[in-house]
Amino acid sequence: EEQAKTIMFAEVRDEYVFKTIDPALIPEEKSKPKRALICVLGTMLGGMLGVMLVLIRYFVRKED
Repeated sequence: EEQAKTIMFAEVRDEYVFKTIDPALIPEEKSKPKRALICVLGTMLGGMLGVMLVLIRYFVRKED
């Protein structure tokens, strides 16, 4: 009987387990990633890694 009461109470109340503190608000501006910045930084990072790899291979082969 007690279990049936709990189940009925849970089905009736939406906030049985969780309590809503503040309602969700729709943001005024959409949030999105800055694609141009990501592309520029990725290109620069890739270029630097490529140059480092070439220099490392050059100096390793030079010592042999």
